[in-house]
Amino acid sequence: MQGGFGRASRHRPGRTFLRAGLALGLCLTALGAEAAKLVSAKGSQAEGYGRIVLTFDTPVSVKARQSGTVLVLGFGEAVSAGPERIAAGMPDYVSAVRRDPDGAAMRLALQRGYRINVQDAAEQVFIDLLPESWSGFPPPLPPEVVADLARRAAAAEAQLKARNPLPARRTLSLELSHNPQRTRLSLALPEGTEAAFTPQGTATRLTLPGVWRIDDRSLRGRFDPALGHVAVDADDKEAHLLVTPADGVTVLTARDGDILTVDLLTKPLPAPALPAVREAAAAPAPPPAKAGEAAPVVAPPRVAPPALPKAGAGLVFPFQKRVPAALFERGGVVTLVFATTDPVVLPAKAPADLVALGEPSRSGGFTVLRFAKPAGRLVDLFPVTEPDGWELASGDGTVASESLTAQRRQGQRERIGVAVRLPGAGPAGWLDLDGERIAVVTADGLKRAAVAKAQRFVEFELIPSRVGLAVLALADDLTVRPDLDGVAIGREGGMAVSGSDNVAAASGPPRAPDPPVGAVSDLVIDSDAWERARRGDVRTALREGYNQVAEASRRDRGAAQVALARTMMANGLDAEALGALTTAAADDVVVEGDPMTGLMRGILLTRMGRLQEARPLLTANQLVANPEARLWRGLLDAEAGRWSDARAAFQAGGGVLRRYPDEVAARFNVVAAETAVELGDWEEASRALTAAGRGASDEIRDRITLLRARIDEATGRGTAALAAYEALSTQSAWPVAAAATLRATALGHMLGKTTLPDAIDRLEGLQLTWHGGPTEIGTLAALGGLYEEAGRWRKVFTTARRGTALAPEAPAIRSLQEHAQTAFEDLFLGARGEKLGGVEALALYFDFKDFAPPGRRADEIVRRLADRLVALDLLDSADELLQYQIERRLTGPARASVSARLATIRLMEGKPLEALATLDATHLPGLPEDVRRARALLRARALSDLSRTDLALETVEGETGTDADRLRADILWAARRWREAGEAHELLLGPAWRSGKPLDDAAQADVIRAAIAYGLAGEGLGLERLKAKFSGLMAESADARTFAMLTRPDAARSPAFRDAALKATKAETLAAFLTEYRKRYPDTAVPERGTESPAPRAEAPGATPPG
Repeated sequence: MQGGFGRASRHRPGRTFLRAGLALGLCLTALGAEAAKLVSAKGSQAEGYGRIVLTFDTPVSVKARQSGTVLVLGFGEAVSAGPERIAAGMPDYVSAVRRDPDGAAMRLALQRGYRINVQDAAEQVFIDLLPESWSGFPPPLPPEVVADLARRAAAAEAQLKARNPLPARRTLSLELSHNPQRTRLSLALPEGTEAAFTPQGTATRLTLPGVWRIDDRSLRGRFDPALGHVAVDADDKEAHLLVTPADGVTVLTARDGDILTVDLLTKPLPAPALPAVREAAAAPAPPPAKAGEAAPVVAPPRVAPPALPKAGAGLVFPFQKRVPAALFERGGVVTLVFATTDPVVLPAKAPADLVALGEPSRSGGFTVLRFAKPAGRLVDLFPVTEPDGWELASGDGTVASESLTAQRRQGQRERIGVAVRLPGAGPAGWLDLDGERIAVVTADGLKRAAVAKAQRFVEFELIPSRVGLAVLALADDLTVRPDLDGVAIGREGGMAVSGSDNVAAASGPPRAPDPPVGAVSDLVIDSDAWERARRGDVRTALREGYNQVAEASRRDRGAAQVALARTMMANGLDAEALGALTTAAADDVVVEGDPMTGLMRGILLTRMGRLQEARPLLTANQLVANPEARLWRGLLDAEAGRWSDARAAFQAGGGVLRRYPDEVAARFNVVAAETAVELGDWEEASRALTAAGRGASDEIRDRITLLRARIDEATGRGTAALAAYEALSTQSAWPVAAAATLRATALGHMLGKTTLPDAIDRLEGLQLTWHGGPTEIGTLAALGGLYEEAGRWRKVFTTARRGTALAPEAPAIRSLQEHAQTAFEDLFLGARGEKLGGVEALALYFDFKDFAPPGRRADEIVRRLADRLVALDLLDSADELLQYQIERRLTGPARASVSARLATIRLMEGKPLEALATLDATHLPGLPEDVRRARALLRARALSDLSRTDLALETVEGETGTDADRLRADILWAARRWREAGEAHELLLGPAWRSGKPLDDAAQADVIRAAIAYGLAGEGLGLERLKAKFSGLMAESADARTFAMLTRPDAARSPAFRDAALKATKAETLAAFLTEYRKRYPDTAVPERGTESPAPRAEAPGATPPG
């Protein structure tokens, strides 16, 4: 805006051009979109007046206001700083010049009062200081300025007429990366973009035709000035990157597709190695041996281990130390197994044809991942480096590997087994996949070996695999274990394999289904023989049996001993019967080879409760079609909870059961009734219970009553069922009483007749007094649910862990384990955790972290836990947790984001060098803007704490926002650059002085700091400006006297000022910076340290809180 001269002016020839200049300035102002910059400010004195010339990069309105001997030049907008030489160029007129921190004005201390004349000329503003005695017209503009205005006015008018808007400027990000040999600058160009490298002296210039803008923010604070200088610029036609190397630095440029790279090398690259000449070829041939002398033996060359490839474009699973793995395919599903319990995360970027079927799961000591097999492609797994781990890839082929086949071998006691020579075999275990039991043996994969196609046998099947070995069990007692020379597969009684050493030929057509159950005339337990054995005196019957054995010939002795064993079994002497039968088998090979001997031994073991020993005998090949063996296998299935198999066995063995004596049949009928109850078949259960009543013992009758109560409970007659349970719990034998107590407690609590504390106390007593069988499993499962309802989390996890150790395959225990894992996740990620104290949460995590879910949820739990540690002022522990996440768990942007958390914690610990190293080690190009900005602020703070002020300021150059402004103020304050620090703190206050509202504590602190900084810098103008703005507001604050003392003209000489300055310089600024940082990034910033006190209600290990 034109400043007044104070009197009317006559017409001057340059007035027309001035109007043109004003029009041009208005046009350019309308077109400009970016903030103005003061390019230069110069002063000169000649011919009786002084002239100030302000040059901007875009037209700016300037107003002049004189107050005494102070001239205030106000700008129409905030203007960034530029070089200034006003006082030096006109010392007779101006003694000092200062800019306002917000860039909106400039203040000049004048030697005396003057008449002021302001003339605008596009981007230049001329301010003339005229003495009071000046008469006539004011000094004109320089002729060259007037000519330039005329030319530009014509060009601006033509531009306005054309009205062709400039195309939007597109941004390209310049990325920086390091390795020990080079520093690389890289640009990713859109497809088809032209680019050219040209030498410019020792520098190299990159030219990109088009409207581009090269964003170099990733270089700020990270580019080593010792390597040279990097500059970017752009105009309407092209963008430029100029790389000027330092002495001794070499620049190499390259383009690979649409990626441009500029490498700065501090030392030349090593020359490529020449192919090594084989030692065998280079060594001279040995001299021929003389007659009668042996020729020298030449040792064969040592074979080096195969070099592992680097990780490629497949799914890469990194490990700090590579773990054994297995990969096999069945039914269109590819299963990947790692021999580790550490969480395994699916890579974020996965090939489109490898689709994961759910999250990773944990089974025993394994972590299992499953994928859909891509159609028409092969899937392979192989070890890789950089990073160390495994890569899962799909393609048209696989890595060449040795074919694995099964070999027949003879084991202990001449039993036949099978061996597979798997190189580098690792841990083995069983998996339950889609209802099939599969044994998996992992391998290190260094020597490739695979099962190319399925190999089927009577008792097992080798599943096609690429790494490791997978064995499908077709027999319940199959054993699979790693051995010295591979993998051993066997059974307790030996295996049915061919006599050939190589039994791979057995993998032909699929195994035929079990033959139908046929009729068997001879039963181990027959009603008539059973009753005859029980008649008369038992001792007499046994004595007669012993005598017959003693008098029998060697040929007939085995049969006599079998008869004696039958008599013992009929009279309840099962252990003695088993001993007699074992003796008979040892004395008579015919008895030993008789399938009925194995059946009778299995029945005796079942009656004695030794079910694990009985199963291999009852499932022998010779007894597959035996109906009596099938019936007893049903009993084993029911005990194991395989209810569907048990019902099928009982239905198939009905003919045998009708020939059994009532007391034996009663046991089967009651178990059949229990099977029907478990399967929800109430009619079948009632029929079986009626049949079980014939010849039932007291124990069987109690079991019948228990099952009828269960039917009442299931069909809605809960009150009657509860009464029956309570009666049985006090009147029946202990096994039934224990089961009744369990059910009475659970049902009573569900009906509201038993309180939660009473239910817990009752089941805890039952847990102490009864062990074994389904009752103990059910007690643990019920207790786990009650503990969860009561919020006793330590008890929940302890009970689940105990149940898993007791019966990991039981459905009730699996459900308990799943509920415990869900509760664990909810405690740390859900609403339940809000009521959990910090110390209690930490104790639960570290005591029961095996319940953590796999994958990304586990990573989120660890991050939440780190926040709790910070809130408890346990920074070292939080540091260790996040460091583990960064090193072993995370990749990509997630790793960069978590490293910002870790860097924050290390700043709070007073470890800026480690914080800086963390940020450098996890740098990635192309990060999301919020992650990049957060990391830049933390990096600048770390550099400031290391006294690298210029690098810190460069790092946050161009960043906007309160957090960035406060960080700049902190950096300048720490560097003791007092005038700039005062202006930065004044800038933080913004227009608060205009609002009239009382200042908050943070604003008052900023005012005090600005006053101290101006005082230490001897900045009188700044101090007067601060006093003029804030004296009224500070007078109403608690710091009124301090502010008044700091803004006195001679304040810096007083002891009170020195005390205030000393206190302010020692004050901690990190907390204020982190407060602003948390406001900007509330979801990713760590909480304030020490804000949470230890919760007194934390449950101590082993404690039993009420309720």
